[in-house]
Amino acid sequence: MAERNLSLRRLVINNVLWFTGSLVLAFLVWMLAITQSDPFEQWRMADRIPIRLTPDSGLIITNLDDITTTASMRLRAQRSMRSLVATDDILVWADLSGLGPGEYTVPLQYSIAPERRAAVVDISPRQITVRLELEEAKLVAVNETLTSEPALAYSLESITFDARQITVRGPQSLVSQVVEAQVPLDLEGMRVAFEDDVRPLPVDVDGNVVDGVTLEPSSVHVSVNIQARADVREVRVQPNIVGQLPDGYVLTGAFDYSPQVVVVSGPPALLANMPGTVFTTPIDLSNRTSNFSVDVALELPDERLVLLTGGVITVSVGIDTQMTTRQFDLLPVEIIGEREGLDYRLATQEVTVLITGAQPIVDSLTAQDVSIVVDVSGLDAPGTYQLSLSASIGRGQSSVTIALLPEGIDVEIATAGTQEP
Repeated sequence: MAERNLSLRRLVINNVLWFTGSLVLAFLVWMLAITQSDPFEQWRMADRIPIRLTPDSGLIITNLDDITTTASMRLRAQRSMRSLVATDDILVWADLSGLGPGEYTVPLQYSIAPERRAAVVDISPRQITVRLELEEAKLVAVNETLTSEPALAYSLESITFDARQITVRGPQSLVSQVVEAQVPLDLEGMRVAFEDDVRPLPVDVDGNVVDGVTLEPSSVHVSVNIQARADVREVRVQPNIVGQLPDGYVLTGAFDYSPQVVVVSGPPALLANMPGTVFTTPIDLSNRTSNFSVDVALELPDERLVLLTGGVITVSVGIDTQMTTRQFDLLPVEIIGEREGLDYRLATQEVTVLITGAQPIVDSLTAQDVSIVVDVSGLDAPGTYQLSLSASIGRGQSSVTIALLPEGIDVEIATAGTQEP
């Protein structure tokens, strides 16, 4: 009986061994087939993976600007899985739990979503060095600093903020340096009261901005009250142009003066009743025929008024000649370049000339100043030709333009003695 049980046990063991061997062999064959049809590949992820850094409550990382916060990873998976693996499937982190203030070199850890069936071959960097510091918060005062003053005729009455204290938060070593939240205000040229939302700056005792901390809230509402001064007033300047330009000349758009506004000081009652515009001393245009610039003074309406700005007004005046067109009719045409043995006859002996230019120049011209010619020097055989006319001004005026009516003329050339009258 014992021998029979032993034989039965051996038979079962042999069958199990054969079954296990067959199963392993089948698995190897299956793996070989899968590997051949869907081989494994290695590749580096195109995008870097963010590194999660979460220190314990009450601590803050102070060297984030000096360390890398992303990692490059090289993976291995079957070809069919490669296109499915995305950066969202991968987590990379440094375990900072339990670490107190100080500097630590921490290895990076990682995981990949199980359904992607991918393995990490390499990660770079493998570790990072972080510096931890206690986080601190405190209240600091909000104060303004003026980078420029309002316009001279106006005064700054008051500056108010909706919050006189705000919270500065950050590493203990930096928060301890902050003494106030400073609001720089540029009031240059300001003439009216205004309100705005501004961003304070955390500064140290020397007024230097402390980086690496945050302010809560990040902005405050400021109200600036600016009022006109009773003893000072701004008035506009008006150049006093007198006289007439000579005939044929006109003013151009190149007219300018500076300053255009001046500040006057005097008794408040006198300032309140004075006009809003003051004139310069006269600027005479008589005999002016070109651009000019002149410095003139202001004529204040009362000797008790004192100029605080703009004692001299620089005025630039643009002057140009007025353009006109003049017509000369029945001007004779002269033939030049005639050849011996040929007779020349023009279809018309007289033409009309239009001259455009500066009025003083054009008005001074006479018909005797204009010459019209037709050049036949290039023609050496009888026939009828159409030639262009040319005109010139005897005085050599290059600043005018000339138009001819007609612009061309028919010239009939015949052998001398054969042309009919």
